[in-house]
Amino acid sequence: MLFASKLPAQEWIHESDHLRGIPNGDGPVEVRIGFQLFDITDVDEKEETISFEGGIYLMWMDSRQAYDPVKVGLPNGGWVPGDYSRPPRRIYQGDFEVKEVFQGWRPYITLSNGIGNRQITNMMVGIWPDGMLYYGERFFAKAETPMNLQRFPFDRQSIQLYFHPFLYQRKEVVLIFSDAMAGSWQQDTGIAEWKKMDVEIKERPLEYVMMDGNKRISSELVVTLNIGRRPGHFLFGIILPLLILVSLSWCVFWMDEESISNRVNISLVGILSVVAYYFVIQDTVPKIPYLTMMDAFIIATFIILAASVVVSIVVDKLDRAGRKETGNRIDYACRWLFPLGYLVIILLIVLLFNI
Repeated sequence: MLFASKLPAQEWIHESDHLRGIPNGDGPVEVRIGFQLFDITDVDEKEETISFEGGIYLMWMDSRQAYDPVKVGLPNGGWVPGDYSRPPRRIYQGDFEVKEVFQGWRPYITLSNGIGNRQITNMMVGIWPDGMLYYGERFFAKAETPMNLQRFPFDRQSIQLYFHPFLYQRKEVVLIFSDAMAGSWQQDTGIAEWKKMDVEIKERPLEYVMMDGNKRISSELVVTLNIGRRPGHFLFGIILPLLILVSLSWCVFWMDEESISNRVNISLVGILSVVAYYFVIQDTVPKIPYLTMMDAFIIATFIILAASVVVSIVVDKLDRAGRKETGNRIDYACRWLFPLGYLVIILLIVLLFNI
């Protein structure tokens, strides 16, 4: 036999629920915020994403959390109100303690241009006796950001990360950047292809429009990571071999006029090699609507090699027409014009992409 009982509807209110709401006061809750970059683990130009390890640190006042350290069994330690240079008396560490044991409100900061959820490895909440709270977390995250690759592979990137409070508008929660809570990695660690330049952090109002047409303004922290590429891989792995390949192709201007097929074959082998290198480069960069410095260099190399084929055909036509001396003069002139012309084109490319 089954027994069913119908209990009267009751509204259960936990005694700590009043602590979960946003602190009341005049004006928005001021949250001091800092960001620290520990490491850059990956920069994917093709996908225009960056993976990094960072930390977020927050401080805000919630008088509801104030306590007498002696009454709760904690040493007072001569704490002076307003002195936050020493660690908090009450601390919650780890995922379980922060999310389950700690009873109170805390701002949740989201990464607007992040891909997926950031992986939090360490987190803690600390409370000083006067109700000042401190929250810190260390995490791994991946963010999507547009990149300017015009000077590739000698480019520098300004990677921007956008942090803002989830749900709250600027009139409710405002972020105040604190230099004392921010920093960046000291050693030049991370991936070998990139080197750190500096980190810029600022707060700004972010305006967004809802589906109903209403505008809202949120407080946003913009972190700009300035990094520079180390071009050694491209210099010694692609550019230098292409320069040697093009230089060797100019040996056709020293070859006999009877070997037209050999002359053309040498130039065509160079062109095919450039095509192979270009495919390698295309796998590195995204499908962008503008030329990069590397694209311009490859195109210039194509033109030089194609021009050597044209010269070989012209010289062969002159030889067949009985104008062998004219063909020899063209070959002699090309021995100097091609290297000088190629050098001038490369210098113009460098100047053009650095203006």
